[in-house]
Amino acid sequence: MASPVKFLGIAALVLILLVAGGLFYLSSNLNGIVATLIEEQGSVATQTSVRVDGVDIQIAEASASLSGLKVANPQGFTGNALELGGFSIALDAASLTSDTIVVKDITVAGARVNVQQNGAQNNLRQLLSNLQGEGSEEPAPSDDGPTKKLIIERFTLEGASASVDLADLKETREVELPPLVLTGIGRESNGATAAQVAEQVLKPLLEAAITSATADTIKDRVGEQVGGAVGGLLKGLNKKKDET
Repeated sequence: MASPVKFLGIAALVLILLVAGGLFYLSSNLNGIVATLIEEQGSVATQTSVRVDGVDIQIAEASASLSGLKVANPQGFTGNALELGGFSIALDAASLTSDTIVVKDITVAGARVNVQQNGAQNNLRQLLSNLQGEGSEEPAPSDDGPTKKLIIERFTLEGASASVDLADLKETREVELPPLVLTGIGRESNGATAAQVAEQVLKPLLEAAITSATADTIKDRVGEQVGGAVGGLLKGLNKKKDET
């Protein structure tokens, strides 16, 4: 009969193997888990379809990268409202096991925003309304345990452009967007949910796209006599942000 010491030693070895197996499973499936969370929480925040092509998380290096994040247009518009190219993410390793994960830096290169203006309707303004929760209910909390929260120290968007489609004018133009730098996302509330982060990041990005599209379009119309449907269209594009 095995001694108590030997029995405890075997039990400890089995436990270690089970934990190691669990960590291996988590590590090997973490990319898919995170991709699913991004798509599910992003879709809740925007009230439209959110998809990501790839997620690559390196736990040992406390870094990650994302590619091909796409946010579909709200109902009544076609195609995607937003397409983000490559993400480079640096994480605070010490925070990965806590309820609030700290992201040191996110850099996004090659974003594309598609602005569509159909009469008085604007796709980005509708998306902003969705992000602000107009006409939607707060999702019920999960029963699986505490929700992970995020703090993003710095978010940088560079090399972004916008396609502006003015259907009523049968006009499409390209606009370069200025770099966007955000800091301290979720810091004041000691962490933000994924949906809250989506709002805090996407809102200034979409507002910048609307502002740039408006300025470029109106600049090209200077000196022209603009009235009737065209005047109303530009007025709709240039609608004050506090009315969204």
